[in-house]
Amino acid sequence: MQNKSIVHILTKARMESVEFIAELDAMEELSEKYEIKNVLFYKWDVIKFDALISKLEKFHILFKHYSNKEDLKQQVLDFSNEYEVIFVNTSLELLVNIVNEVKAALWHPLSDNPNIFRNKFLQRELIQNHNPELWVKHVKWTPEELDLKQIEDYVKYPFIIKPVDWVQSSWVAKITNKKDFQKYIVEYKDFHDRLQARWVDNKELIVEEFIDWKLYSIDYFVTTDWEARISKPVKVRLWIDVKVNDYCNIARIATEKTEWEFKWKRLKWFVESTIKATWIRNTFVHHEFKINSKWELKTIELNGRIGWGRLELLKRAYDFNMYELLIWPEVKPGKLKENNIAVNIYATKRWILKWFDEKVFKKIEERKSVFAIKYDLCAIWKEIWLTKDWFIKIWVIKLKNKDYKELAKDFNYIKSKYKDLLDIEVIKIPKKSKIFHVIDRFTGLFTKKQSTKNWNTKKDK
Repeated sequence: MQNKSIVHILTKARMESVEFIAELDAMEELSEKYEIKNVLFYKWDVIKFDALISKLEKFHILFKHYSNKEDLKQQVLDFSNEYEVIFVNTSLELLVNIVNEVKAALWHPLSDNPNIFRNKFLQRELIQNHNPELWVKHVKWTPEELDLKQIEDYVKYPFIIKPVDWVQSSWVAKITNKKDFQKYIVEYKDFHDRLQARWVDNKELIVEEFIDWKLYSIDYFVTTDWEARISKPVKVRLWIDVKVNDYCNIARIATEKTEWEFKWKRLKWFVESTIKATWIRNTFVHHEFKINSKWELKTIELNGRIGWGRLELLKRAYDFNMYELLIWPEVKPGKLKENNIAVNIYATKRWILKWFDEKVFKKIEERKSVFAIKYDLCAIWKEIWLTKDWFIKIWVIKLKNKDYKELAKDFNYIKSKYKDLLDIEVIKIPKKSKIFHVIDRFTGLFTKKQSTKNWNTKKDK
């Protein structure tokens, strides 16, 4: 494996996030096992933590910055003269298209449909055309042109409505009647105006049938020959589970119960059929899907990357490094070591985050399964965008326990306190305003805690 490398394209924001720690650990393990050089490219300013960079260079992890897309491609090509680049990777949805351009410059094979990861409607159409058993009823149009009568007759209530592209998981809603639909369309027009103010112009919505049962995700790497190297499935819990009317996920769950819920041959067939339908290859895929009450598997969304926190979750639960799927065809997740859950705390309204409820926080912190809590003090006394305006995560609460019942009990407690945890001040902004008013009222609250990037970590049990 000497003189082989993996190129990672990231942003500075990602590299300053907690998730980045898990990525560095995974890269370090690759270096130790296979002598793989990992090169991280990020845009614009040079990062100033020289001590960390010097340390990571000992583990064959290099940092390089670039000024624009052409500069990035040229630097990667220059680097490929010294090291064989076996893969170009990103953990960020917004960089998938840039990654494809870098792959093309290296003459790496691409999927036949390079835009599939940015276009939910294209995903739906390809799957429907290949295998009717896997598809979900859907229509696509602009808000002005959507025909409610057609939707009622064809898709039927309840249904899900969401933007086709560019806003990640934002603005996903369940529509149960005509009134819900009309309200959504009115609010979406305002949302679209605000997107345009941020140079995002998503004009189309997709309407699809509501799948009535459980949501999961699975991560896999697809080789040039369309072979799938598959991780374990992860269960996903949604905001709707804590009675917040939205469909972003609040928890990722890797437990023995999740494994019991699966018919493995059926899952393998589902992944392979999806690959054949979409001609995905030479990429990681983060595949979100639902199982309905008839035990039919239905794709919700495909993303061309490793799914955010899954890298750390699967490592903790199964001692499984997903990056090894690139190197070793025989690698497979082992038996479950310990049940793990990661709970995300999101913005649910447009508000100012004043602080958190210290009593609720303390009670959560004392739960036996809770081993780490990350909270971002940079958000204090600032406006937090309405989640449906943009995707915002404030906290992560991490749980682990070999006793599934005890873990479930602690998770249920956190869910019951979810809406009481943050102390907020709701603000009202004129609907048609295209200027996002950011309130910058910093207070002495910052002195109450340590650095914004620190973890509040309990001793591992």
